[in-house]
Amino acid sequence: MGKRISLEQLRPDMVLAADIVDDGGRLLLPSGVTLTEKHVRYCQMWGVMEVEISTGEGAVEEEPSVIDPAMLARAEARVLPRFNHVDRAHPVIEVLFRHAVHHQLAKKS
Repeated sequence: MGKRISLEQLRPDMVLAADIVDDGGRLLLPSGVTLTEKHVRYCQMWGVMEVEISTGEGAVEEEPSVIDPAMLARAEARVLPRFNHVDRAHPVIEVLFRHAVHHQLAKKS
């Protein structure tokens, strides 16, 4: 469940209820991400006018409460080859990498 809010209302620690995509359909930030100050600044730079945030009911957690470090390492190792030719230090790429790792972990559950 989500609620659409304007960019002016966007704050760190809010959780996205829907992907943020540009006009061409390119994924900018995936749903389930807990926003940081950097994410809010990037939304301003990208010209995002409004986003859908989780309202708390059925909110998606970015990270499970406990992740086995060995399982996390195996999931990261499986996903890492897909990110060989990009700058992993870029904040958006790091969010996509974490999203892919969590997707990999969810497939194993």
